[in-house]
Amino acid sequence: MHDSILIALLQNTAILLAFAMLYETFWIKNEDSKSLGVKILIGLILSGIGVVLMFTPWIWEQGIVFDTRSVMISISGLFFGPIPTIITMAITSIVRLIIGGDGQWMGIAVIISSGTIGLLWRRLRTNWRTKNNYLELLAMGLLVHIVMSLCTILLPPDRILPTLKAIALPLIFIYSPATMLLGIIMLKQFKNMQNAMAQLKLVESERRLNHVLESGNIVSLLLNTDGSTKYCNNYLLQITGYAQNEVLGENWFEIFIPKAIKNEISQMFLDSVNSNKIIKNYENIILSKSREQLYISWYNTVLYSDSNDVIGVYCVGVNITDLKVYERRLEEKNIEYQQINRKLIVAKEKAEEGERLKAAFLANMSHEIRTPMNGILGFSELLKEPNLSGKQQQEYIKIIEKAGARMLNIINDIIDISKIDSGQMDVNLRESNISDQLGYIYTFFKPEVEKKGIRFLLKNSLLSNEATIVTDQEKIFAILTNLVKNAIKYTNEGTIEFGCEKKGKHMEIFVKDTGIGISEDRQEAIFERFVQADITDKMARQGAGLGLSISKAYVEMLDGEIWVESKKGLGSTFYFTTPYYRGVL
Repeated sequence: MHDSILIALLQNTAILLAFAMLYETFWIKNEDSKSLGVKILIGLILSGIGVVLMFTPWIWEQGIVFDTRSVMISISGLFFGPIPTIITMAITSIVRLIIGGDGQWMGIAVIISSGTIGLLWRRLRTNWRTKNNYLELLAMGLLVHIVMSLCTILLPPDRILPTLKAIALPLIFIYSPATMLLGIIMLKQFKNMQNAMAQLKLVESERRLNHVLESGNIVSLLLNTDGSTKYCNNYLLQITGYAQNEVLGENWFEIFIPKAIKNEISQMFLDSVNSNKIIKNYENIILSKSREQLYISWYNTVLYSDSNDVIGVYCVGVNITDLKVYERRLEEKNIEYQQINRKLIVAKEKAEEGERLKAAFLANMSHEIRTPMNGILGFSELLKEPNLSGKQQQEYIKIIEKAGARMLNIINDIIDISKIDSGQMDVNLRESNISDQLGYIYTFFKPEVEKKGIRFLLKNSLLSNEATIVTDQEKIFAILTNLVKNAIKYTNEGTIEFGCEKKGKHMEIFVKDTGIGISEDRQEAIFERFVQADITDKMARQGAGLGLSISKAYVEMLDGEIWVESKKGLGSTFYFTTPYYRGVL
């Protein structure tokens, strides 16, 4: 008798482990997006597992048998949800009815009550995965098996008390902990899947970041605290002529810095690392493999360990060799070109302004990339902690997702600018309904605007037969989206209004706000690249400063114009035009 019970218990345990494997293999990934057909199929498979459990029981008396179906079906309700569990309850109840015996009505009641409790626990205890999950699972197991003990009233009267006495202790000390243990196994599977997905997102974010660093004409460098090179990008190798194995692990100052300034620069670096006060911006000469001089403007960022020790310096640099050569030629020809001197000075100032803005942009981009990257790396590291609660894991995953989205926006802007500069941005003209686009923009941004307590208005004077024109729909949408986003960003109260009207051979579109406004001396500069990064006003917001530059480029591709009318503190109105083409070009 005892041997047969032990064998049956081992068989039931193996079946429950198979049940847990089913959850990990076929259900846990993309659980919320499972189709009805998949849910029905899983329900049929769970029913099969339930039936197998019913046919591997241990026998108490003739007609009264026990197995672990209560554990399996209650956990099914908790993890698999309504459709698979209800199918399992229905099929196993029918099979139990066919088996018959004195305990058939108790068996059916146990099936129905176990599944119902699991489903109700899933529905009403929504935070069970993240808060006190061990106690939640144990409490559910106790409730399921207390109700199971009450189901003994459905046995023949002479068997109620003997059966209840026999099963009371196993229900409390075996079945209830077994329910908890099975739930813990499946909960671990769920959390492991979430961690794996977070790691995949981290890898993708790192891949995108590396793509940006490798594709731009920017020097990217990581130095250890002793000055040895831990990482460098391909652009540095291209301009210096070195191979990667000639640089990595070698002392940066020994290879690249001229002897005349090597001691000064290396000592400055070491002093900065030791004092934890790195010099963020400076220029210096580096030497190529052929000993050609290259001028680099650097922006430096200190990297710290978890214990706040300096572990290295990340350096982003702009190759300004052409600018330096240009400056030297200006000096050499200064006497020769005195009637045109003023023009050369203006050109030089423009070049310097461009480089200054680039340096400011690099500083801002380094911050914009480093901030979400630190968030992704830091919270991914925290996810490895073994004692994290489910709630903490969810919070960390949300932070990683938010940081990844912010980094993706930065990368997309940089890619768009690169395409514009390289002439790879095509214009795709086709018929487009401007009124439909305005309506979509209004519907899309309305919740965000109203959340800030701002009125959001759409003014469209186009007749229905005037709204369809030939233009590049995606570029019109991108321009409008950038302008409306800016209006939302810089407006804290009042109204944001946008719309369009036909003016002769052009369509004029506007976005008007009651935000902080733009001073008169900045109204032309804001359309230049990287300018947002150069604003020192306290109201400047985060961002790479590329949105208006991209919008201007798109407007010009469509043979239109863009301008702004604004007063400081009183709001701004942005206008842009596009030719009014009808029909097929």
